[in-house]
Amino acid sequence: MPYIKAIPPRAERHISFDPAATIQPATEAAARLKQPVGRFEIYDFLKAIYRVYIDWKRRNIVKRSARTLADEMNIARRTGMSPIRVLIEATLPSADFKQKSRWVRALEYVHSENVSPSRFRKFVRANGGLAGCARLAAQEHRKRRRPRRNHGEGDWDD
Repeated sequence: MPYIKAIPPRAERHISFDPAATIQPATEAAARLKQPVGRFEIYDFLKAIYRVYIDWKRRNIVKRSARTLADEMNIARRTGMSPIRVLIEATLPSADFKQKSRWVRALEYVHSENVSPSRFRKFVRANGGLAGCARLAAQEHRKRRRPRRNHGEGDWDD
């Protein structure tokens, strides 16, 4: 009877993951953002975030890596929190929460269109910038369904 090697359960598997080393390019880009340089430095920062995310996806460690990074950086994890959001929170926690949300939606849209990191800036600019990509993501991939109000028939009927 042949010997069958048992695969260890998920909890026992270890991933070689150093959060600081993994997000180093994104951290450096975030540091450049804090210096008064140019308004388009944000593209370099988000491209670095996107590169890390794509690398994690390619290696099939995106959820585990985001969880590990969030734990090491003391980032409060919420249900449904995107790994992209974890990366942004870890590298640039001081940014406005609405701005971070817009960046996450834009990067999710870029990823949904299978854009390579080398074409990131060109794609974003062709689609109306970061706000345009976030708007397209909201139109095509809604996260929450809210009933639409018909402005002709308001609640103020007298």
